[in-house]
Amino acid sequence: MTTRDGADVVIIGTGAAGATAARVLTEAGVDTVLIEEGPSVPTNELRGDLYSGMKRVWRDMGGQLAHGRSFIPILQASCVGGTTAINGAIIRRLPTEIYDLWRREHGFAFSYEELERVWDTLDRELGVAEPPDPVRGGNNRLLAEATRALGIGGNWIQRNVKGCEGKARCLQGCPTERKQSMNVSYIPRAIAAGARLYPTCRARRLQVKGGRAIGVEAEFVDRPGKSLFVEARRAVIVAASAIQTPLFLQENGIGRRSGQVGRRFQAHPGTAVIGRFDEKVDLWFGATQGYESDHYWNERMKFETLALPVELGAVRLPGVGPELMHQLADYGHLAQWAVQVRARAHGRVRSGLAGGATISYDPTDEDVQTLKLGVKRLTELLFAAGAREVLPGVHGLPDRIRSFDEIRPIDALPDDPRLFHCVATHLFGTAVMGTDPARSVVNPFGEAHELSGLFVADSSYFPTNLGVNPQHTIAAVAWLIAEQIANAPRR
Repeated sequence: MTTRDGADVVIIGTGAAGATAARVLTEAGVDTVLIEEGPSVPTNELRGDLYSGMKRVWRDMGGQLAHGRSFIPILQASCVGGTTAINGAIIRRLPTEIYDLWRREHGFAFSYEELERVWDTLDRELGVAEPPDPVRGGNNRLLAEATRALGIGGNWIQRNVKGCEGKARCLQGCPTERKQSMNVSYIPRAIAAGARLYPTCRARRLQVKGGRAIGVEAEFVDRPGKSLFVEARRAVIVAASAIQTPLFLQENGIGRRSGQVGRRFQAHPGTAVIGRFDEKVDLWFGATQGYESDHYWNERMKFETLALPVELGAVRLPGVGPELMHQLADYGHLAQWAVQVRARAHGRVRSGLAGGATISYDPTDEDVQTLKLGVKRLTELLFAAGAREVLPGVHGLPDRIRSFDEIRPIDALPDDPRLFHCVATHLFGTAVMGTDPARSVVNPFGEAHELSGLFVADSSYFPTNLGVNPQHTIAAVAWLIAEQIANAPRR
């Protein structure tokens, strides 16, 4: 049984890119349909425990892995709102150094003034601001104290939150709708302006006629045998992420000329370091991620606070049985800070078994050296803040160290990613833009070189990674691509 619909524009994906494009198009009077693989999860169905959140909104319950010398979890959501529903609400603008590189070497089409115009609007509409003093919390305050003590730069994080209550549950899905993730902000706004949303619906095939994308076929993942066809009178926008977008393009034979679809996969691998303090920290209260330092950005690293629910935080604690229980009883005295690396590594995304993704990704030796240096610096920061002991979480080092000198042997360890408890977030580069069709998948305005009317508007469009959190850049690029579609003469 097939449901049929038709719209000016069909958007695949409802995260930062797809939702923002829908907000722009619908308010320009463009009839729009959104197709989302994941479910629409009402806020009142979110639970405080991590398991429930992972089951409802995380992709593969957090079990999606990249394969290389080590297995690295790749964290994404699969729900209406995309990964904006489970991220830490960090908002950063594209660094000018990265913008200049894109403009100079890849022909990036949009001016920095255009990006700033959009960012200013996003800031107003999504409530972007520092966490207010009452919800800054102990974990964030300690990093602020540490950066001041060592004389390095740091700042309170700009977050897309209105009236944060400091529940530190961003990763499970905000239980109060204070975080302005796309499922709370731009998706409802687009629907109010006339957009139609099909959740739990996986896009499968493009309909093509005369060298132009004219529609999308999809299947409902929760209703076997039921499908959807949506005619696209003006354009199809693929905004399904740097993993799912290339899978869809590969399935439809897009990008064969360049051979770049699924290639140049990039990310920010990171690891966390824990400090134990005499004073109470209470990781369960305050902005999940409220303070950061990009003082060493030119050395390809950035530091962030990271509050985790106890069931996930327990994974990083050494010991089992009674020893682990004793440490969990002391969880209120722990602080956790993370280093994310602007990695040099390039990987690849391909179709795997049962329609899933096979992700090949291996941090380079230089990336591992950056991780080592980041762990050393986080250790120094924790001791500067007054930590009684530090848990570096590095294979080959003691479980606990009580002075900075005890972290120095990390330099002699092999440059092997298996030493670390790494995860990878902020994914880029699998359908890159550029002026040369032999070396890129889409042109600098996001339209596929090989197929008119097909646009890519998510971070797979990015030719490099950013070194900072990408949500605002993703949204701004999608906004500008959507504007050009809305303003283009009808064919």
